[in-house]
Order: sequence, then C-alpha cells, then structure tokens
Amino acid sequence: MKSSAQLEKALADFARTGKIVPRKENNQYLKLSYRGNGTEISDKWNVKIYTSGSVVTTDMETLTNILEGKFAPPDTSLKVIQIDDAGFGSAICGVMVGIFDGDKIWTDTVDVTYFQGEAYDRKEYLQEYTRKGLELFNRLGVSNKTHRIEICSGYINSMLKDKLRELGYSVTITDIKGPLQDNLEDLYREHVKQLTGKSLAYDPKQLTGAEIARSYFAVVDWARKNAPHLLKTGWKALKSV
Repeated sequence: MKSSAQLEKALADFARTGKIVPRKENNQYLKLSYRGNGTEISDKWNVKIYTSGSVVTTDMETLTNILEGKFAPPDTSLKVIQIDDAGFGSAICGVMVGIFDGDKIWTDTVDVTYFQGEAYDRKEYLQEYTRKGLELFNRLGVSNKTHRIEICSGYINSMLKDKLRELGYSVTITDIKGPLQDNLEDLYREHVKQLTGKSLAYDPKQLTGAEIARSYFAVVDWARKNAPHLLKTGWKALKSV
C-alpha cells in the first residue's frame, strides 16, 4: 500500500477522470472520502481515509487497480450473473443468497443457527453463505470466459466475492437492480412465513427509519414470545434472549 500522501494524490488524480467523486461526510476523523461515479465504477464502491492514516474501502481490488493504473471497466460483452442477499438485517430466521442467471433466480438459505452463539462469534455464517452461494453457482455450468459477476456490496457477500475472483471471474461490487432485487425480498418473506406462519419479514429499503424501528421491535417481541429459537441471538442486542 502506498503512503497516505501517495494514496491521496493517486485518488485525486483518478478523480479527475470523473470515475470517482469526492464525498463530504460529517465526521471529524475522516480526512478524505470518494465513491464511484455510478457508471464506470458503482456508487456502492467507496474509499475512506481517516486522520489516523487508516484506509477503509468496500472493495480492495478496485482500490488496488486504481492505484496501480490497472483499472478497467467490466467487459460488457460477457453475460451478467447477479448475486444478492436477503435477511441479513432481519432479527429472525437465516439469510437467503440469491443468484440470477438472466432467466431464473436460484436461492438457498443459511440457517439461523449460524447467527447464534459461538457460531456467530466465529462468523461461520460467512463460510456457510459462501459455500451455499458457490454450490448454486456451480449448478449454472457457466465459465469466466462467457460470464461476469455483479454482486451486492453487503458484508455477507465479501467472502463469496473473493472466492469467485479466485475462480477467475470478473466481479463488480454494485447495487443490484432488476428481477433479482424485485423478487428476492419476496422469496425471503415467503421463507419467513413458512417458518413462522406470520408475515414478519420486511424490506428496509421500502421503509422510513421510524417504520424500520417499529417493524424490528414488533418482530423481536413476537419471536421472544413465540419462537425464540428463530432469533439471531448472536447479535449483541439479542444476546440476552
């Protein structure tokens, strides 16, 4: 990694291409922040440099390519496979991985037990989510010569993203839109209903902050009384359940 001064200069130089844009945030400890412009680089990608000298980014490979002058936009001649998750922010049930191959949505779910106790503390859910994602992906029978990947920037996708790159795929961190985004939350909502008999799942992207809070506490209250085994008790806020 370059020194802080070299990093700042390299990012400023790259920003002049218009592919990344500066961000202003109300954080006294944040020195510089950039995000993708939403075309060549997804606006879900960002890098932050703190006054302490630490650097945080949503995707290190993108940052490295920028710094080394190797950045190239995705090859649009390749077919796209999209990957997204649902349920990671839900207090109950597991997390669903969804893959869209252009025709069909393939899903599997990480059991809620991976979000409880020591399994959660060891972040075993990351390994299980990655394993299930790769199993689904292998069923597609595609090649890195014919397909590229677009994957949600969420933390739970981080290991799966790296594994797909190890397999030689071009992987772009982006905001998933279209059929996968439109349908995955509904599929997860049905999954929760099958386990609970209740319509408890909700999509935070469609709610205000106040609505999210009300929905969260309503779900937790119901689960504490009726199905505590379905709560993600590895969460700090739920450890006492």
